[in-house]
Amino acid sequence: MPENGKPIVTILFPEQHEQAAVALGRAFIHDPAFKAILPDITEPVARAEHLANLFRAQLGVQRRTGQPVFGAVYDGRVVAAAVTEGVGHSGMFGLIAAGLPQLPRLVRGVGWGGMIRAMNIVNVLAKHHPKEPHLYLQTLGVDPDFQGKGYGKALLARLALEARVRPEIAGVYLETGTEANVAFYSSNGYEVLGELYPIGVKQWRMYQRKRQG
Repeated sequence: MPENGKPIVTILFPEQHEQAAVALGRAFIHDPAFKAILPDITEPVARAEHLANLFRAQLGVQRRTGQPVFGAVYDGRVVAAAVTEGVGHSGMFGLIAAGLPQLPRLVRGVGWGGMIRAMNIVNVLAKHHPKEPHLYLQTLGVDPDFQGKGYGKALLARLALEARVRPEIAGVYLETGTEANVAFYSSNGYEVLGELYPIGVKQWRMYQRKRQG
């Protein structure tokens, strides 16, 4: 349950990653980039199930590389998650190496074609990070049943705190593919740095610079 009316945000342990994957799969059923990765799966429930496998693989890579995952919990269940990276962002080679154990799950989730499209997106995005040390928000999603209730905002506040307590970190960086999300992140202190079009899908680059003092 929310604590004092506020969502509870916590580090997620590996045994909670299954719930996070399901929540993320449901959160991204209408996202343009994921629609491009899974162009032949148009039914929302089926797309959510396939995307959950993609996120299971992503979370498996997180466990392997030791990168943190944050979650918002309601009534003991993960209903929103933020998949993050610290300063040492993996290059494409490192990402592939870390992801090899997850290859069967990836193929089940998005197929060979979808996997290639996903890697092309990741490759383009990885080349356009800010040069200064930053935290990277790979993925943030809220289960549709809990959207608009402060869970996403609570996760962003936790990431802002993580940046604030580390003097070497300049801010938090992300990409998003929907205008509604641009407005949401802008209202939480992020600014648009520019746009990219990996595999023809528009992505806004956004950055929240750390407040001084």
